[in-house]
Amino acid sequence: MKVLILGSKEYPMGSNKGDDAIPSGGMETYIDDLAQELSKHCKLLIITRKFSGTKKHERLGNIEIFRVPYVKGKYFRNPSFNIFSFITSLHLKEIDVVYPQGLVASFFGCLISRLSGKPIVCRPAGIAYEQYRFPINRALYFLMKNVYRRCDCVIFHSEGERDNFIKILGFAPKRSEIILTGIPVEKFFSENKNTKKTFGISERTTVIGFIGRFVEIKGLEYLVKAAHILKNMDTKFMLVGDGPQTNQIKNLIESLGLEEKFIFTGFRHDIPNVLAAMDIFVISSVSEGLPTSLLEAMAAGKPCIVTDIGMPIENEKTGLVIPPKNPEKLAQAIKTLIQDEKLRKFLGKNAQEFTKENCTLEKAAKRHMETFQSL
Repeated sequence: MKVLILGSKEYPMGSNKGDDAIPSGGMETYIDDLAQELSKHCKLLIITRKFSGTKKHERLGNIEIFRVPYVKGKYFRNPSFNIFSFITSLHLKEIDVVYPQGLVASFFGCLISRLSGKPIVCRPAGIAYEQYRFPINRALYFLMKNVYRRCDCVIFHSEGERDNFIKILGFAPKRSEIILTGIPVEKFFSENKNTKKTFGISERTTVIGFIGRFVEIKGLEYLVKAAHILKNMDTKFMLVGDGPQTNQIKNLIESLGLEEKFIFTGFRHDIPNVLAAMDIFVISSVSEGLPTSLLEAMAAGKPCIVTDIGMPIENEKTGLVIPPKNPEKLAQAIKTLIQDEKLRKFLGKNAQEFTKENCTLEKAAKRHMETFQSL
């Protein structure tokens, strides 16, 4: 079977060595992890972006990579990359399944599916329109309602994500499957207890962490405001990543007098070591699919606080769930975990067991193949 993967803007991870100032996110990490395991069962054709020093076309085992140009900039990189991907895909033969990631890739994937007569399996990877303002958000909302109606199957990462999709768009896909993100869970079973020192943090200080792109949809402003509420507690907030909202977040931190409370690490590749330095992990997003960073934190046994936007966290069992856009509730949840060590250990242990049982790469690849073969 030959599966065409669209929408991943960097493959393999690490190909972008500064060409694009905007770092890759969860979508690219998701494909980077999944592709190796999935390629044991089928042939993958991945269309991604061309960076300096990379080949336009190469084969890595059972994975064939095609790299295309793109136009730089927040509003141009994604559509331009997907247009060139569409043009390249027209020259590919013997595709059995089209598997696009995200809305724009799914739009072009539907065109490819219609032209080739092959089935299409879409993965929304979050509700895209919410991170843009009018009129772009309305155009994307209209596109979502039309694109996902035409998919043969839509893959969600949790029941909550599917319920949120139906609530927002007002319809259910004609077929959908729940496939939890697969991660190399063993990488995160770390016993390293000394990593706080590498960041200049006292072992007594509680470290609250975030890993991801600094974009509006991640809700970092609410995490900063929660930190302001907790300013008198012995805490540090570690923000791992980068993105277009970095200066805005730093300005907000400065305006609230919280410079000493925050550590910006930039983009890191040693995520297991970074997680080892954290005591509590936070997802303050206003919309998500299922961030890989959350599952990595769960695999590392970290107690997690997430917003109620459809992630596979059972409140007070595998984490704490709070309303989005609510810094007061977020601050209260952080304070609860700081003060209750027994609860922290309970949630972290349950979270780690959940990823061991449900989030392996082997299980994710098997579920994908079952879906592809059924179509």
